[in-house]
Amino acid sequence: MTRPTIPTPRPRAAQGPPRSGPGLLGRGLSRRTLFRGFGAGVLAVAGAGALASCGASGGSGGGTDGGGEASLGEVTYISFLPFETLSFAAEMLAMAAGHDATHGIDLGYEVARGTSPSLQAMIAGAGLVARCNTVDLAMARAQGQDVVNIATIARGPAQRINFSKERPITAAEDMVGMTIGIPSEGGSTENNLRLTLENAGVDSEQVNLQVVTDNPASWEMIRRGQIDGYISSPDQSFLLLDMQAGADAIVLGDLSPVISDRQYFVTTDQHIQEKPDQLRAFLASLQDSVTFMVDDADRTKTLQALREENSFASLDNDAVARSALDVQVQNFVNDEEPDPLVTDEEIWLASIEELVATGRIEPVEAPESWMTNDLLNA
Repeated sequence: MTRPTIPTPRPRAAQGPPRSGPGLLGRGLSRRTLFRGFGAGVLAVAGAGALASCGASGGSGGGTDGGGEASLGEVTYISFLPFETLSFAAEMLAMAAGHDATHGIDLGYEVARGTSPSLQAMIAGAGLVARCNTVDLAMARAQGQDVVNIATIARGPAQRINFSKERPITAAEDMVGMTIGIPSEGGSTENNLRLTLENAGVDSEQVNLQVVTDNPASWEMIRRGQIDGYISSPDQSFLLLDMQAGADAIVLGDLSPVISDRQYFVTTDQHIQEKPDQLRAFLASLQDSVTFMVDDADRTKTLQALREENSFASLDNDAVARSALDVQVQNFVNDEEPDPLVTDEEIWLASIEELVATGRIEPVEAPESWMTNDLLNA
């Protein structure tokens, strides 16, 4: 796998008032922008004790009063990407629309730039909740890390492969001999791509992978023949199609079903024991966000709320934003799984079995103990 030099994205100033207190970071830098500015390097040089010392504040227990004040204190969410994609619409809406305050918490976030760093930060105490997919969680557990699935936020495939209409990708077999761009080596995108290929009967080693940026700038690499396609989030794909008439895309999961291609909110058993009320309030605020988006048929109210505190290319483009939000809603709920955030245990067990069958992880005893719905509102 080749790895081109990728410039570090310039930090974007936080929109609106900071949602997190400065804590150990000093009054000149909000918690929301700490990892955004320094990325995984902060995690690499900070010891576990240092990370734990800047964790989310707020006492355990006490209950929520629903009165709009942060009676449970601050809750920090660790994101594996900056909040500059609508893949995190539900989390952004929880803050922008005040669903967090309704449930007595002040929700803030930090960016760890990568799923593994985000999990490590959450485990170390830099935050209370993170987000990952099945294989990320299973691999963390296989390494002895205390990670628990507490809610399902994405129930189906969403990532898309972008390509030129002159050399389309319509089946997994089309990618044999091609070079496909992925945002990081060894991450969830690479795992999902390899699983998709293998489930379709294609040797994933016959597809070359190259690290690229997850935005329309990678189109230039397709145009120059450096890559044949690249994987991105839905909103970045819709943005590309809006900008380039010669571009096309297909949902990765449409090439071959991958049961384990789901995303979860995760925490640790220790966090569950020490701060159950904060976790319940976080999930309740996200349930409210999801329900708000599902009920907002034309997405107008959702967009209005998101734009009060956020601004980035895909959100600012009406057509792109509505299409991306439609994809998010389709992944939040469906006819078989109508309840927001609830993890279907049968599907969870099947996803773990898929990872065992494909050699991603060793056989697991009691994988149901890696998940719980107990923190969700009934």
